[in-house]
This record gives sequence, C-alpha cells and structure tokens, in this order.
Amino acid sequence: MRIITVFILSLIMVSGCTRKEDIVAYVGGKKITIKDFERRVKELPSYYLGFISTQGGKRQYISGMIKEEVLLQKARDFGLEKRPEIARRLEDARREVLLASVIGYIHEEKIKVSDQEIRDYYEENEDQYANPEQIKISHILLSDEKSAKEVYAQLKKGASFEDMAREYSIDTVTAINGGDLGYFGRGDMSQPEFENEVFKLERVGSISEIIKSPFGYHIAKLTGRRRGNTKTFEEAKEEIKQKLEKEKFNTLLEDFRREYNVRVDYDVLDEVKLMEEEVNADEDTKE
Repeated sequence: MRIITVFILSLIMVSGCTRKEDIVAYVGGKKITIKDFERRVKELPSYYLGFISTQGGKRQYISGMIKEEVLLQKARDFGLEKRPEIARRLEDARREVLLASVIGYIHEEKIKVSDQEIRDYYEENEDQYANPEQIKISHILLSDEKSAKEVYAQLKKGASFEDMAREYSIDTVTAINGGDLGYFGRGDMSQPEFENEVFKLERVGSISEIIKSPFGYHIAKLTGRRRGNTKTFEEAKEEIKQKLEKEKFNTLLEDFRREYNVRVDYDVLDEVKLMEEEVNADEDTKE
C-alpha cells in the first residue's frame, strides 16, 4: 500500500512540475506553452532574435501572443468563423497551406533530382549550353480553330501580323504589343507544343502553321534570333535541376489526374462570361 501511495504521489509531483515548467501563460482554457513560444519565435526574422532573447523582449512577445489569443477567442465568442464570407476565407487559407505543403512534400519525396541526373542531362544536351540559341517570337492566340484559320488566311494574303494580333488575339497582355513574347530559349516556355514548333522556324519574318496548345490556337511569327553565352555545368546546374523537377512534377500530375478520373466540360466552361460580369459590376458601382 505504501509503495502504491508513493508512486501516485510521484506522478502528481512530476505532472505538477511539468505543468509549471512548460506553461507560460493561460488565456481562458487555452495554455501557451514553451513549445508554442519557441515555435513562434523561430518564425521571426533572425534580426529580431537578439531583442527577443532579452527579458524585456520575451515579455513583450508573450504579451503579443496573449493579445492574439484573447482576440481569437473573442472572435469565436462572436461567432465570426460561422459567417459565410469569413468561413470561405478560412477555407481558402486552409487550401493554400495544404497546397504549399503537398507541393513541398512532392518535391522532397517524389521528384527529387540527383546530381547524377543533372550531370547526365548536361552531357546529353551540351550543345544547348554552348552558345544556346534564343529566338524572339510574336503570336496571335485564338480560342477556337475556326477563328485561327480565318486569321491565318488573312495573314497569308498579306495582312499585318501585329495589327491582327492587336485586333484578334485573346492574349491581352501581349496583344497590345503586336503579340510580342520577347526572346526565350529552349525549355523556357510552359507550352512544349508551342515551343517545339516555333523553334522550327528558320527565317526571321516567317509565320508558323496553326499550333494547338492547352491555351488555345496559336499563330507565331519569328521576329529575331540570337546566340546566348556559353554556360558551364555549374552555371547551368540549377536551371537543369528546375527543368527536370518540372518535367517530373508534370508527369506525376498527369498520373494524379488519371487516378482521380479528371474530366472537363468545356461547353459549360465556354458559357462563363467573366468580362460581361465585370462590366456589369462596374456599372452597378457607378450607379
């Protein structure tokens, strides 16, 4: 009996000591522990650490954490998290955190690129890094093949490429500049279908056939060509790493799409009138 009593008393003493040592503050039913405090401090820029390490700094920082917790508990008391707009924003924030986390996990666990892979790619494609070719392209982006064929026919008859881009291209960012995409090298574009075709253009001023990509239908014009600087392996290493990671990520993403049986109803999507809604919203605001 004495042994059991001593054992129970020791548990009580240990648990009591743990609570006293670990808990920095109480806010209602919430306990702020040393781990909570240290975790928050680790998120601070390094130049704050000197101040936070002082007695006054620690007390000021825990005061800030307490204010946050008081306000968060009061937000729950007010029922703010149940309001539709706030609930939506909380869900958006949750989705952003999860997306960042899963992308980080995939990069670390699924698509990590080894130094040997980078070296092999450089040696197999060394010609791309010895005075790599860059081209300057303008394009006209159309939403459907019929429109693309109509614009292409006008270009063949001698219509100005730049004027046609300004009038018909749905890429509003480049349309105002006659469709100019600037200079880029192999592997720089996010659309391999487009990049592969435009690099086949040989003469400055030549126009491509209609090119289909996930963004729509392109007509491209070669407006310049130049040679870049030779890149050593060390100079190209990070660029190659990013390229290989991107390729692995896209391949994995396609596997995920098949796994979840992704389907898109483009007929429904085409019915969405974003610009019209935006104009109506502006008119309502003016009224």
